[in-house]
Amino acid sequence: MLVTTALIMASCSKKDQTDPASSTTTASLPTKAASYVATNYPDASIDYILVLTNSTAKYVVTLNTTEELAFTSIGDYLGDGRQFHDGGHHGDTIFGDSTGCGGGHHGGGHHGGGHHGGGHGIPVDSLSTAITGYITANFAGYTIMHAGYDSLCVEGLVTEVMIGKRDSVHPLKLVFNGAGTFLFQASRVMYADVTQAVKNYITANYAGYEVCNRAEKLTLADNSLQYIIYLRQDRLHVSVRITADGTLICTR
Repeated sequence: MLVTTALIMASCSKKDQTDPASSTTTASLPTKAASYVATNYPDASIDYILVLTNSTAKYVVTLNTTEELAFTSIGDYLGDGRQFHDGGHHGDTIFGDSTGCGGGHHGGGHHGGGHHGGGHGIPVDSLSTAITGYITANFAGYTIMHAGYDSLCVEGLVTEVMIGKRDSVHPLKLVFNGAGTFLFQASRVMYADVTQAVKNYITANYAGYEVCNRAEKLTLADNSLQYIIYLRQDRLHVSVRITADGTLICTR
């Protein structure tokens, strides 16, 4: 990430330079923007915040999933943050923030070693040939963005690899076991779009919980579907992993 940042900084134009005094702490992100991230990206944490000048966007929030979100100075969501860099300039960086409606289960971080504070990132060039070979064979045109370890409630220790395309807003998460065997692919979906059986289970078992706007859809190697639903009740955060037909797998 440091290498990438250095290259970006070298190529930016003066008109895109940020005001060094424009923000110094994570508290500078408007509450409205922080709430949007928490509700719509419950599985992720904020890796860093970029402060821009001479741009429609004031803030570009980069998540530990590598997704970038643009916001106005009052916290209104504008869209894909990559569209507001004006030549790739990243602006001021505010490190160490973390937020989420459900809790961060996207492991890893940027190329070379994990999101800030995560500690579970691994260098992309250390991935096994089984993993890189699978990605090359099955996801032509995608680039490996970062990788990391995670511990899941069913599979145990796994390797999670984030891949993406330049023209795609949301990266894909691929999960492999210790031998490098593909387990499942995860992508974002709106909670409104999960199966009715999943909604029925959540309604029956989590009365009083707030359901986050987005969930994760897991497409397993056998093409069966599972979902991870994120909920909160005051300071209590819960993620529920459940099959498409409404059968509970585990909670955490």
